[in-house]
Amino acid sequence: MHETTARSPHRARPEWSSHAAFSPVAEIDLAARRTEIATDEGFAVWREWGSGPALVMLHGGSGSWSHFFRQVEFFAQNYRVIVPDLPGFGDSVACNPDAAPHRMARILAAGIEQLAGTAPFHLVGFSYGGIIGSFLSLLMAPRIDGFVIVGGVGFEARRQDVALSSWRHISGTEQRRAKHRENLRAIMIANPARIDETAILIQQSNAERSRHDTRPTARSKPMTANLDASRVPLAAIWGEHDQLAAPYFDERREWLAARDPEAPFKLIADAGHWVQYEAAEAFNTALTDCLRSFSKRADK
Repeated sequence: MHETTARSPHRARPEWSSHAAFSPVAEIDLAARRTEIATDEGFAVWREWGSGPALVMLHGGSGSWSHFFRQVEFFAQNYRVIVPDLPGFGDSVACNPDAAPHRMARILAAGIEQLAGTAPFHLVGFSYGGIIGSFLSLLMAPRIDGFVIVGGVGFEARRQDVALSSWRHISGTEQRRAKHRENLRAIMIANPARIDETAILIQQSNAERSRHDTRPTARSKPMTANLDASRVPLAAIWGEHDQLAAPYFDERREWLAARDPEAPFKLIADAGHWVQYEAAEAFNTALTDCLRSFSKRADK
């Protein structure tokens, strides 16, 4: 497979540098080491921060690296945090329009091989990123020290149907932003008081650049077969008010235990689907515990 790497001059997205609520995101973005890695199947734009063991984080549907905006600085203190914009999303939006998860996983595997070499790594997948992570685990299982599923979808457990507001037909800036706020409340953040301007701008920027409809892949429920085949160590984190999962957490706990009886199962109070934004401090503690559990299991 032909591969090329390009490290490009890094500038924050225009809307990030022009709006005060985006300045914290822009600062973290500008601090990243940014690389575009292409294969004959497509490309992805990667960002890295920090040094140490590799921690690869995959964002959710209609997202970008900014889904983990509140994790980067915390984990870069002890890890080399590596976050792609998945093909068809964020800065990788111009990638080949084919949304096949196997192809996405191959593009990501090529990127990880170039950035992390042959070293083992931890993997975190949020929502749709968890599905893509399960396909990646089929390709790279021996190198994955542990896989943390965050707000997991795409497996056999009951879930809620959530209706989203349409924004594409709206031309007014404030009216369009109001629709993105409604969608945050419907599917991402449980407590309306936590839907701040930064969250709205992240949602808007991500959603309006996204190319792929992730729902068909999620409905095919591929995670069970993928994880049964790869057998990587697992952990999982949900917000207790996750709009897609609540109240069916017993089913998710049982599903996780059936794949890995030692897997930590973390339920974070007073948070919704985008738990790592809404309850960042509690999430960072929970994810730290999950990563430590992988190390303890490896030492047995």
